[in-house]
Amino acid sequence: MDKPVIRTYKNSSDLKRMQKLTQAIWSLESNYHIGDLAWQRFRHAGRENEWITAIWEMGDRPVAWGWVKLPDSLMFQVDPNFSELSKDVIEWFDTTEANEQRVTVLETESHLISAIEDSLFSPLEETPEVLTKISLDSCPFPVNLPDGFKARYLKGDEDLINRVRAQRAAFTPSRVTEESYRNVMNTYPYDPSLDWVLETPDGEFAAFCLIWFGEINKVGLLEPVGTDPKFWRMGLGSSVCKLALNALHDKGADTAIVVCTSPKTHKFYGSIGFEPFAQTKSFHRLKNIL
Repeated sequence: MDKPVIRTYKNSSDLKRMQKLTQAIWSLESNYHIGDLAWQRFRHAGRENEWITAIWEMGDRPVAWGWVKLPDSLMFQVDPNFSELSKDVIEWFDTTEANEQRVTVLETESHLISAIEDSLFSPLEETPEVLTKISLDSCPFPVNLPDGFKARYLKGDEDLINRVRAQRAAFTPSRVTEESYRNVMNTYPYDPSLDWVLETPDGEFAAFCLIWFGEINKVGLLEPVGTDPKFWRMGLGSSVCKLALNALHDKGADTAIVVCTSPKTHKFYGSIGFEPFAQTKSFHRLKNIL
């Protein structure tokens, strides 16, 4: 059998190749959704010099990729049919200058965990992220909005300023800008009809929910979701998620997933009906003691 060839890419084609593998091997046992890669790549502008990416390919087929976020963090995926490449990605990670190295995978990705442990990484004692899912069989979810509020999806560039203002209010401090969110809107698989907002009577965006839809897998990822603190405790976060999920169902999806980064977010999504299915495991090592 031919050996995979490692290639690096200088522009957005690397993301498309990475997404191709992510979509091909996606399951509830995989850590990433194609929307994860799009959001993480474009939500902040001007960070390209902080990243290094490489892709292992068999012909035109990507079978592994690595994404180093300098100085010390590795994201990677490997097709389980080519599990031996897991160690190759870690060896490639070793070419960076970081002394302390970190990597996070899903607890179900046994082929990655084996390579990580064989490479003398140790578990990190930190709170894991919890991945949760919901079946869309219950759609449409009923929603009652406060008087004068209306729900809609983004119209495009004319909503950009208001959408970014809401993002920055919900997540302070935030590096999301009009430039970076425009980049988000221009990348696959962004769909403005799945970028939902709740609008106040004064035309301000109070809450938002963006869903990335992987049509091949019929799964949507919620990322990001937020509410301007001025409008907390009005049920707006739950309402905008339900409306976006209804729209996702209408697109043909059968499942939605979301990553819970804290007990608070876990409780919030649990109130909508999301149930946990896996959690992350983090590892680290010091190169100078290898």
